[in-house]
Amino acid sequence: MEKYAINKKMLRKLTLMNNHREPSLEIIDSLFAQMFLEVSIYRFQKSRVQEEIDKALVTGNKKHFMMLVEKYNELISKYKDGIHVSEQGFDFMISLDEY
Repeated sequence: MEKYAINKKMLRKLTLMNNHREPSLEIIDSLFAQMFLEVSIYRFQKSRVQEEIDKALVTGNKKHFMMLVEKYNELISKYKDGIHVSEQGFDFMISLDEY
């Protein structure tokens, strides 16, 4: 049975980022927990703003619509380079293109 339940390519990427030292299971758990939270926050915020934009379109509130579009663009800009988390010298980054 494998020591880690993650993709070998991801493990190699983590290992190479820290002088070829293999991360412990605790470090991997922490990185995935942080990543899960960050992606969840991003997806929730994006979905909420999109719903509010839809409501503003239905009601015809142009001022509110423009404010929400600006908020949406700020959110997209904040996450344009993906999400980066780190733990004890190990860094992990994912792109949010698929989200």
